[in-house]
This record gives sequence, structure tokens and C-alpha cells, in this order.
Amino acid sequence: MSLWLRDPASVVALFAVILGLAAPVLADDKDRRPVVTIATGDWQPYVDSGSADYGPLGRVIKVAFDRAGYDVQYQVFPWTRNAMIVANGDFDAMMPYYCSEARAKAYLCSDAIVAGEQVVFHRTDTRFDWSAIDDLSGYNIGATLGYFYGGAFEQAEHSGQLRVVRIAEDERNLKLLLRGRIDLYPQDLAVGYGMIRVLFPKEYWHKLTHHPRPLHSEPLHLLFSRATGRGEQLMKTFNDELQTLRDSGKLDQLLSPIYADQRAVMGLESTLQSGPAE
Repeated sequence: MSLWLRDPASVVALFAVILGLAAPVLADDKDRRPVVTIATGDWQPYVDSGSADYGPLGRVIKVAFDRAGYDVQYQVFPWTRNAMIVANGDFDAMMPYYCSEARAKAYLCSDAIVAGEQVVFHRTDTRFDWSAIDDLSGYNIGATLGYFYGGAFEQAEHSGQLRVVRIAEDERNLKLLLRGRIDLYPQDLAVGYGMIRVLFPKEYWHKLTHHPRPLHSEPLHLLFSRATGRGEQLMKTFNDELQTLRDSGKLDQLLSPIYADQRAVMGLESTLQSGPAE
């Protein structure tokens, strides 16, 4: 027996190599890229957990971090839980969110990724117009837990000026609106039409529409945790790569699918006459 084999440490190393235990682990550790963990929720067309890249916004974020040498892992939670686990540092970031004043204090807000416009959806057989928050009083309004609808709306809701019932699911709110169980439903313009296209057959699309006046217009962001100890660096990295994508025109290309549902639904609406009320 050689001197090398008489060394106990060498024998252990030999068996580790034979069993395939040592080398692969060392290679994995060396080659593994850092991972950014992001909490999100299905919010089509911006976010779609059924697609490999989690929809257009998921794709933008993956491309940006990939350019900087990071992998991205998404996980879907209820919106209110996203806020808790990112605030606690269990995940690095969450998306997509408006950067309200309260959120800016609790999280680190990235640069704007895409413009967001929240509007009020209603049935086409509902005579509805508004110019001030006061005009929304007297209607039954459906809303979603964890959503921010602008300072004026939130204040009117909390004071009781508006009749607002918040539930956990966007899809249920839209179904309640179609059935006439609620009168109004505030939602992002692209998201509202994305849900209409997914949830209902074409013959129902013309029964829902939106008021052109925005409830509020603010961009959507990636919100980083202040508790992870690396939030600021991750945000800087993302912002730098996002700007590069914007300057090259790649960002607009990646975001273009967001508006396909709205074009499809509104295009069909324009060719149909309003059907009878249910």
C-alpha cells in the first residue's frame, strides 16, 4: 500500500470522490450565483405566475439582475403577507407596488419600472361620471386588501365618506361587478382589462368599461427590504441595470405585452353594441 493511502485523511477523501460526494459540492459552491428573493402576487398582465418569467414585470427584473450576475426567485403570497415578510427581511423585495409615502418609510423604492394608471371600472349599463372623490359616495365600491388607491380615496374610505368593502381577491371583485353586486371597482387600467379577458367569455366583455378619469396615476416599483442588510446595494444594482435597459429601448420591448389585453378587449367592445342588462 502506498504512503498516500496509509494517510487517514487521504482515505476519506478517496471514498468521498468515489461516492460522488466531494467534488460536486465544491463545484456547486464555486459556481452558484447569488439569488434575489422576491415576493409577489398574480396581477395580470404585469405578473403571471403561470409563465416561466412571471409575466412582463417579472421578465424585466430577471433580465436586469441577470445582467448583474444574480439569479431571481419569485414566490406568490397574498399582498398583505408580502408586506410583512419583506419588512421582516425574509425576502429581499416585493413587486409590483406603488411607492406611497407610508411604503417609502417602510421599504426602499426602486426607480419607476412602468407607469401605472388606476381607474374606476363599472358596468356599461350604469350611468356613472365623477370629477371629485365626493362623487363616489352613494355607490357600493369593491376594493382589494393591501391595495393603495391614492391619498384622497384612502382618506375618504377611512372617514366613512365612501362605502368600501375590501376582500382578498381581485377576480372576485370583478365578478361581483359584472353581477351587479357592487357598483364600482377601482383597478389598474391594464390589470382590469387583463382580468376581463381571462375571466369572461367574449360575449361579456362589452358589459364592463372604465371611466377615463384616473383615480390616481403613479408608477410601479420594486420595493426592497430595509431589514436584509443588502437592500440598498440590491436596489442600486437594479436601478443601474434598469436605466441601461431603458436607454437601449429594451425596456419598452419587454413591457409591450402589458397592453395587449386592453387593446383586445377595447377593440372588440368598439365593434359590439351594448347587450341587455342581466
